[in-house]
Amino acid sequence: MAASASVIEDTLSCLYGSVDGSNSWASAMGRVAAVTGADRFTFNSVGHDGSFHHDSAPFDPEGLIMFAQDFADKDLRLQRIVSQRRRGLIHTGDVMTAQEIARCPVHNEFYRLFPECWNACILALEHLGGITAPTIQRRASKGDFSPEESRILEVLGPHICRVVELQALVPVGAGSLGGDGIIAALDGLDDGIIIFDPAGFVLHMNAPARAIVVAKDGLELTRGVLRASHRDSQPVLFQMMTRTLRVAAGLDVELPRPIGLRRTSNARPLIVRAFVSPTGKDAKRIGVLKIQDRASWQAPTAETVQAATGLTPAEARLAVALLDGESVIDYAFREGLSEHTARSHLKHIRSKLGVTRQANVVAVLARLCGF
Repeated sequence: MAASASVIEDTLSCLYGSVDGSNSWASAMGRVAAVTGADRFTFNSVGHDGSFHHDSAPFDPEGLIMFAQDFADKDLRLQRIVSQRRRGLIHTGDVMTAQEIARCPVHNEFYRLFPECWNACILALEHLGGITAPTIQRRASKGDFSPEESRILEVLGPHICRVVELQALVPVGAGSLGGDGIIAALDGLDDGIIIFDPAGFVLHMNAPARAIVVAKDGLELTRGVLRASHRDSQPVLFQMMTRTLRVAAGLDVELPRPIGLRRTSNARPLIVRAFVSPTGKDAKRIGVLKIQDRASWQAPTAETVQAATGLTPAEARLAVALLDGESVIDYAFREGLSEHTARSHLKHIRSKLGVTRQANVVAVLARLCGF
């Protein structure tokens, strides 16, 4: 028992240290995972208004955004914790039958990609204007959490919630979005600006971005999470957001290339560029997207594209068509080319521009040509 008390005391020091800046929130969450024997620690929060937020350690933007976009509303455990006002320690079997687990999309789809989440022990608490659910998870091969591991989570849980609350109360200082007036500056830009957190939840949008999102004209919100409104563009935006967050967290150094997102109002795509927020400490794990609407701009000539990129005349003509929102098939039909020939030109364009996706082709061409 003495050893456990010492472990808990050290973990509490680490947790509260993330408030005063002596260590990071990421390291504090990692410490919780370590002392409970978990492969992953996740902090979930469900507001009384239905909003959902979460973070996890190890930091995994792919899993965070994927769960928030496609699986949070399918998790029967969270639904029943909210609807049945369940509180305290909860294991999956406490709120789901074996038959429900066998049919559950979270278990059969999400956990197939993230097997370290299979066994879960959830601590449901009334806090922070809703329900918080600090959760420890690990692989099926490691079995259920022991009573001692569960007890450690039960002791740490209220402190975890308090730390999150304190982090929100700490005044913003130099280098923060609010403290330096960065939000005000971004709001004054003509281009759309969207700031999103590690799970893809939108923290702020300026007016041009909000107009695009409200119209679902290339971008939309799903339960507060940003995603592309056109199915073909969703994987491209997902990859951009996750790569941006990895750079923000210091796990990568190269920001993703600009992309083009298909839209409904006109053929010309939205051009999206990614940045990381100019903040300190854990706030660095925030991404920024700049959205440029090129609908009213005049496309460059094939000669301009050729001069800017080194493409052949035939490739440059296809490039202009892509910038103008035309599909490869429609371009081939208009020019009297076979689809094979047009796609061969596209392959050469991608190779010369050093990109793999057509969405990236459009964005790189737009940047190079000042379009």
